[in-house]
Amino acid sequence: MANPLSSVLKINAGIVLALLLCIASPAVAQKPFVEGVIVYRVKLATPDKHYYDGQFTFTIKGGNIKKELRLSNNYQYVLLINTASKSAYSLITRNGKKYAVQLKTEELENSQRKYEGFALKEEKNTGKVIAGYTVFKGRVTYTDGSVSEIYSTPDWYPDKSIVYDHFPGAKFLPLSYTYTDESGSSMQFEAETVNISPVENSIFKLPADYKIISNNEYRQLRK
Repeated sequence: MANPLSSVLKINAGIVLALLLCIASPAVAQKPFVEGVIVYRVKLATPDKHYYDGQFTFTIKGGNIKKELRLSNNYQYVLLINTASKSAYSLITRNGKKYAVQLKTEELENSQRKYEGFALKEEKNTGKVIAGYTVFKGRVTYTDGSVSEIYSTPDWYPDKSIVYDHFPGAKFLPLSYTYTDESGSSMQFEAETVNISPVENSIFKLPADYKIISNNEYRQLRK
């Protein structure tokens, strides 16, 4: 006959072990970022040693996404995306005229292809706090062998893969990272605020004073 006291001790030992494993594990209940505003401080450095500051704002509500970049040299870039209708508009001012250049989300997704399949490695909690979150330092390695340092939080992740060009399908929220393009210009991003709150639908509407044109029509304007 089994000793009842021995059984109780085994059960208690199992509970203690489970608790210790929970304490030791950095498990986080991840949540999709479906609505809110993220504002990044941006620093741009060009190969000819010009430097600009600015802000990059991501406004998100379900499948509606607005990306807005403003730099100190008066450069402005606004992109409106609707994943439900698979449409996108780039808002551009050229020669004093305002245009909403019509795009397809498929075009934007194709530009992400080279970043797919990346791996986030060497994650380490350094205790650094960005935008109110204790971040993990890691290295993102892409399939072409290129590597980028990143600080991120595992608390949230983008609900739509199209949100971050360089991190399609990410299961983390990037809060500080640097990107260098083919021309040698580098852009450093660091989150200033992460605001999880309701967003007005009107933010994603096309401004009435912008003329809708196709991407081919815009290419003709640039000639």
